[in-house]
Amino acid sequence: MKKIIAVSLLLLLGMFLASCDSSSTTDPNPVPEAKGSILMISNPVGAQVFFNNVLHGIAPDTIKDVTPGTYSVTLKLTGYKDTTITGIVVQDKILTQKTVSLTSDVALDKFGFTTPVKIYETSGTTASQPSGLDLSTGLAYGISGADKGLVDIYYSTNGTGGNGWLVQSADLNTTNGLIRKTLFQVGASGNIYDAIPSPLKTAGTWTDNMDDREANYVFLYDHDGHYSKIKIVNYGGGNVGDPAWVEVQWLYNKVLGDVRF
Repeated sequence: MKKIIAVSLLLLLGMFLASCDSSSTTDPNPVPEAKGSILMISNPVGAQVFFNNVLHGIAPDTIKDVTPGTYSVTLKLTGYKDTTITGIVVQDKILTQKTVSLTSDVALDKFGFTTPVKIYETSGTTASQPSGLDLSTGLAYGISGADKGLVDIYYSTNGTGGNGWLVQSADLNTTNGLIRKTLFQVGASGNIYDAIPSPLKTAGTWTDNMDDREANYVFLYDHDGHYSKIKIVNYGGGNVGDPAWVEVQWLYNKVLGDVRF
């Protein structure tokens, strides 16, 4: 009888120890892993926020319950280049904020900003004093030389209707057989970097010339369907032996029909 009781006690002790051992390796009430968040802000606002290559929301957008680690987020907005931010570190219970300035996808060439491009009046000039401009390349050409077919606009001694010195469309020079037609529309200010887009060719009042003393920038629509934004930054000459000249700088939109600047 004593042996039976002893054996029973040993069995009970073994079960108790096994139970204790089991409870030491398995927590009946585990603590959930703490997570963090990412606040994405775009400049300008309104960019689509892609997290793990899936659209999550519109910036400003908070990505919540993110397991601690390192992540990448991509922002997309019409008119701007896609921008991916890599190496965003998420920590326990911390809101990580990222502000991203987006870069415009406008494709512009800039001419005459380091050194303005000079063109001369058509009368009394030499071969080294070109009157015409190729807007797409920034090069000045003579209106009677081998490259005259590339001229978009030129500085005329006798402007449209005999109205003196004008920068005007190349096709108005029938004497030299120029054919490229450019339209002009005066802009709102003298700040060529004001980011104001051009009116469409079908909107507003377009003409075939601009005054050589125009203080505001002028929108251009050229023979090939490209828009430019030009400004006269200096002028001089106009005396005997000293031909009149203007210096210009301009933005040329390389995308056909794109009015953005």
